[in-house]
Amino acid sequence: MTAPFVEPGAPSVPATGAEAALREEVSQLRQEAERLRRLLETAATVIWTDRLGDARSPISPSWTAFTGQPQEALRNRGWLQSLHPDDRERALAAWEAAKAGRQLFSTRYRLRRADGTYVWMLARGMPVLGPDDTVHEWVGTCIDIQAQALGEERAAFLARASELFSSSLDPAATLASLANLSVGTLADWCIVDVLHSDGHFERVQVVSADPALASLAAAVQRLPPVPRERPVYPPAVALATGRSTVVPEVTDALMEAVAQDPNHLEAMRTVGIRSLLTVPLLARGHILGALTFLVTTSGRRYGNDDLQFAQELANLAALAVDNARLLQGARDAIRLRDEFLSVASHELKTPLTPLSLKLQALSRAVKAHPDSPLAPVIEAHVETGHRQVRRLTELMNDLLDVSRISAGTFRLQREDVDVAEVVREAAARFAPRFALEHCDFRVDAPVPVHGNFDRARLAQVLDHLLDNALKYGAGTPVSVRLVVDGSLARITVRDGGIGISPEQRPRLFERYGRAVSERHYGGLGLGLYLTRTIVEAEGGSVSVDSRLGEGATFEVELPLTRS
Repeated sequence: MTAPFVEPGAPSVPATGAEAALREEVSQLRQEAERLRRLLETAATVIWTDRLGDARSPISPSWTAFTGQPQEALRNRGWLQSLHPDDRERALAAWEAAKAGRQLFSTRYRLRRADGTYVWMLARGMPVLGPDDTVHEWVGTCIDIQAQALGEERAAFLARASELFSSSLDPAATLASLANLSVGTLADWCIVDVLHSDGHFERVQVVSADPALASLAAAVQRLPPVPRERPVYPPAVALATGRSTVVPEVTDALMEAVAQDPNHLEAMRTVGIRSLLTVPLLARGHILGALTFLVTTSGRRYGNDDLQFAQELANLAALAVDNARLLQGARDAIRLRDEFLSVASHELKTPLTPLSLKLQALSRAVKAHPDSPLAPVIEAHVETGHRQVRRLTELMNDLLDVSRISAGTFRLQREDVDVAEVVREAAARFAPRFALEHCDFRVDAPVPVHGNFDRARLAQVLDHLLDNALKYGAGTPVSVRLVVDGSLARITVRDGGIGISPEQRPRLFERYGRAVSERHYGGLGLGLYLTRTIVEAEGGSVSVDSRLGEGATFEVELPLTRS
């Protein structure tokens, strides 16, 4: 529709009611269009349009303003050149699929800003259909989602870092994993400095994202971060004071100011540091080291958000390193303890041998004078001494076995063994002790049961189980039974004693594990641990069935045939 013709100089003709209404409607549409345009400009970083068949298409002044890419360069898919190379193929596939299906175009990609920095964008577009139901135009927006994408990226990075930290209990391996994980994602270079417990500093890791710079990285690693009295070099500041440093733009003047010596200055210039971030590794109030991240090639510049994230990462790493060091210290303490127990066991056994010989000589002397009124008293004391020597010898042997297990020198010497005979011999050794405790003691091992076992160790298993029954089932019926079940020999030791609570059973076969207080029952808590170790070394298993106050039944299964 066109406006009515009016001759020049002719008086104006008042508009008809229909024309006035039309003009009002056009005005409102223009206002609505302007409002929508301003709303889009507020909500989106870039607004674009692609008019099909238009030689100027696509048109986007805001794209040009954001990326610096000239308008004419957008044609023939030229807009893809402003996307990160890793995102171009995916973005083009989404665009072609949307056009083919005349559906919503939606994808995420990194768009290069005019200063060279890539920013994550959410790109969305919709087709505009004409009266003939064909696509006349595409309109869309690019919304800055850098903060969201960076948050997702950092959360994923922390999750991956936590996974790596938990997979290693070696401090050096933990820090090496962190350095390798960081380059390419957080930095072009990562430097790890460590403060050792003895007070000396060591540069333990230097990693570059470019493998071709390995020799330069090795040279940087040879530069120790020894703090001066007033340190200014960022890693030295972190190691000496626990303070972080972020330098968005590293200048040559700054490098000169922080260099520790001419070699250090030359190394920094060769690396080509553009931005720097250093955070301390802190755990339990102690400085464990420092992490330094360098930007050397990209347009990225570190800021306070990066500093906060780096400190969070450093806290995770410091916790992992501290835990690894604590674990290593605990392992060293256990190793020293086991070495001490081994030496102590040998040393304690040394005087037991002559003591045992003296007791035997005294026993013979008493028997040579049976009419002496002191003979019965001395004989009783000698027997008590023999029992205590045997008990001490058993305890020393248990400690020696634990030391052998810890050292990995525990071995079996297998031979053809009649298990029934071993059971009866063990029962005969314990029968007098059960009689003293007024225990009804029964043995059921009537027929030979042959297998290939270490006879001495098998006897040791029975000794520990019977000793356990005697200790916790004194005054109650005790039985030991041997049966054959297919290819298994099953030994069962049952007592009617105090029993074991369900929560105590899992730790019963652990080293120094106890189900009761050591105040009321003696021993080292090693018998059942050694029993399990021996039985499992023989290819068998040991279990317990018990209820508090209802006694306990220990069952040992041993294979009679070996594959």
